[in-house]
Amino acid sequence: MPKHPFKLRELISALKGYGIISLAKRGKGSERILLKPKEPGSKKGPQYPIKDHGEGTEIPIPVVNAVLRRFGINEIEFWGKEIKSKEEESSKKS
Repeated sequence: MPKHPFKLRELISALKGYGIISLAKRGKGSERILLKPKEPGSKKGPQYPIKDHGEGTEIPIPVVNAVLRRFGINEIEFWGKEIKSKEEESSKKS
């Protein structure tokens, strides 16, 4: 299965496993800030602004890859987990 764009809610859900949180009211205009806190409860650490026009906003692959680089997440590992989880969902539906 190839890489695919994410809905905003899917991306936030996938990144939670890596310790990244979403700050909805911190962005400029229609942006949301993704943050990887240095310590639990902290608001300091690497940040990435991302467009937010609702939970269904589609996030393109290059933006997802930029987020992964910013937070030091291995792209191959991330996309591999996503492919496996999508396959498991489709097998449950069958």
